[in-house]
Order: sequence, then structure tokens, then C-alpha cells
Amino acid sequence: MAAPTYPLNHPSTPAFTNSSWRLVRSNGISESPFTGKQQVYEYDYALWEAEISLPPMLRSQAAAWCAFFMKLHGQRGTFLLGDPDAESAQGTITGSNTLSANASVGDFTLTISSGQNSITGIFKAGDYVQLGTAATSKLYMVVDDADSNSSGIVSVQIEPKVKTAVSSGGSVVVANPRALMRMSGDELGWSTDQVSKYGITFACKEAF
Repeated sequence: MAAPTYPLNHPSTPAFTNSSWRLVRSNGISESPFTGKQQVYEYDYALWEAEISLPPMLRSQAAAWCAFFMKLHGQRGTFLLGDPDAESAQGTITGSNTLSANASVGDFTLTISSGQNSITGIFKAGDYVQLGTAATSKLYMVVDDADSNSSGIVSVQIEPKVKTAVSSGGSVVVANPRALMRMSGDELGWSTDQVSKYGITFACKEAF
């Protein structure tokens, strides 16, 4: 029998009852004990983390989630996950969009060909975009409102900075953007109560 092929897609139902998202960074800081003056060095580390809770469910629904966990092999496997409250943009951006210039590692700006000319607020701060697909998927947040010009080009400020280079013409996903994730630990399980209702909560972090 063949081993699982990653990344997996998690079951589509039921909807999450709670989700907690954050971007974890790493900074080095030193402080003088005499003057209080601080020096800060920012490292490249910037990974998404999430905790997800599912509603109580019967085995007929829970079984698909249990099987999903089994196929992950703990932290070995990967899957795609996005912020469930941000599956669509707040701005007017829709459809198929591509990069109109190369996105290099370390860039904080994406130049996107939207096909929507002279639109104010085509992106809103807090929108997400995804670069790459499947195992190359990377998730970024738009941090400033952005407008498209008369040619449909929009310059978007993002966080964190670009982690993997993408060439001009690469797809920019704005509908249900997702990151490549793996579980935070190797112990994956669930609980049931006296009426066979399953309770499932899990934690994961970006795979990079």
C-alpha cells in the first residue's frame, strides 16, 4: 500500500467552532544594565501558528478527521490550512490574479496584475494572499489598503516578507488562501463522552 501523498486537505465539515491564529517571530534583544539602551536584531524566523477546535460530533463525521490525523504521521505530514474567517478578501479583488514582477526572497511588496482597472480599495489591510500551490504554498497578510492603477496593476505591502521566490506570472490566490502546515506535536488524538460525541482540538504550525 502506498504511503500518503502530502500535503493533505483536511475534511471540509464540520466548520471550526474556534480558531486562534498568530505569526511567531524571533528577535534577539540586549539591554544595557547601566543606561537601559536596547539593541534589537530581527531574525528571518516568521511562521504561522494556529489552534483549531471542532464542534462536538458523532462518529459519522469524526471518523474522517481521525483518519486525517492518522495519515499525517505526526509532524511528518503536511496539510493546507487558512484562516477560516478570511476565506474571501475585504477588498474588491476577485478572480485570477498573477504577479506582474518577480517576488524575491526578502521582499515586502508584491506587484500584482489584477485585471481590475482603477479600483480604490482593491485590497484592504488584513486581507490574505497565497503564493505557490500545494507543497510550495505560502501565506501572507496585506498590511496596507491598496488601489489598482489604470492598467490593473496593484502594489501590495505584505507581512511577513517573501520566503520563497516566485517568478512574474505566478498565481496569486485571493479566495481561500492557505499555508502549508504541519502538526505541532506527534501525539494526535480525540476524546468521546458518554453519548459518543467526539471532541477534537489540534495545534499546528507553518511547514517551511
